[in-house]
Amino acid sequence: MPYHPSSPAPLTTGVPGPIVAMTGQAGFSQPKKRYIDVSSENLLDVGETSHYLMGALEDIIVNFPPRSRYPHEALQGLWSGPTGIAYLLLQVSAKLPDLIISGQPAFHWAQCYIAGSRGHNLRLGSHGCGLSDERLAFEAVRAALTKDLRHVRDFVANVEQVAAVAEFPDENLYGRAGTLYLLRMVKHWVGADNCAKIVDPAVAEIANTILNNGLGAAAESPREQGRARWRWHGTRYLGAVHGDIGIITQLVLSMPELADRVECVLERLLMMQQHDGNWPSSEDHTSSGNGLVQFCHGAPGFVVSLCSLRQYFPRLHAKIDASLRRARQCIWTQGLLKKEPNLCHGIFGNALCLPNGPLRQHFLAVATPENVAHMKSSDPTGTVFERADYGRSYSTLTSYAPCAVWTWLVAREPDPFILGYNDV
Repeated sequence: MPYHPSSPAPLTTGVPGPIVAMTGQAGFSQPKKRYIDVSSENLLDVGETSHYLMGALEDIIVNFPPRSRYPHEALQGLWSGPTGIAYLLLQVSAKLPDLIISGQPAFHWAQCYIAGSRGHNLRLGSHGCGLSDERLAFEAVRAALTKDLRHVRDFVANVEQVAAVAEFPDENLYGRAGTLYLLRMVKHWVGADNCAKIVDPAVAEIANTILNNGLGAAAESPREQGRARWRWHGTRYLGAVHGDIGIITQLVLSMPELADRVECVLERLLMMQQHDGNWPSSEDHTSSGNGLVQFCHGAPGFVVSLCSLRQYFPRLHAKIDASLRRARQCIWTQGLLKKEPNLCHGIFGNALCLPNGPLRQHFLAVATPENVAHMKSSDPTGTVFERADYGRSYSTLTSYAPCAVWTWLVAREPDPFILGYNDV
């Protein structure tokens, strides 16, 4: 059976019985629901996962191989394309340095994906200044791979150019919070002792701009205390990719001394948690029920963020812990998503938010390639595990195989880490 589960395949003898029971008509009786109901009576165990990791890695190398030159439309920074794959493989090489994929170490493949030409007119800021900007992401990953200070300086010089563009947003995918992540990533891989003097001034400049945009002058009234002003396309988003919690996470992980500046914003976000444990995607959608439960919007993104932020906010420990318990219950009941498993808005990202144990194992067992293929072929509605990568095959954060690589790589970690967010 091919590793990638996008085409239905017959049930194999390796699929456990409880999964077969989940795929009957009853499991899909409500086509409008975004998730599959979970039965706590038949928890599954994914078991050994190294073959899933190898299958996903080999799928990428064979079906999305490195090229000598890449078309412009394939270049979407860490989000999608060869630069994101190069960074994923750099992480694989660091965690499993002896692993051989299709005859070569993971680091070799990372170098191959970053070596291909991006063309002579790769315009800075063509996709904002966040994770999806190819120029910034390419230069950051190249510096991380080579540890060459010349590449670090080139990257930081371009960061300084985009920092002056007032029109760019402050979120992660297209904005300054994503720039902070890239700077922190370079510092992590090149080493603080080697490049802090180059990177840190840019981090401080970007962080200060974000804070000024979001907090500005003192609140005008007690009601406004803790209400930030960050917007994306005119909307006050709250989640990890486009909203407040994602911006706060990048600020504090990049400059922990800023925690005091944003504590009231974080506390207000905790108060916005809904009765079912979820968070609204934006301030305009605060009604409870039928919300998005995925990393980019909703409880999973908050869980990932709060787990990383908790140590910097000792006064909020009790509130954070209570929020995490409620959020994880929401993920357990509403997070077995129908979209093809991925990190951004699928089972893989949600599974990592659950505690390392039976609940996480159950989600991961549902997301194995053989089970995904079987559930697709058994679904009369045609709505289960449809592709959700916006037409970008092998997208680092929204396609099955790259997301599977990251998930199987960190599936036993106690805390949730998402590539391109809080992995460094």
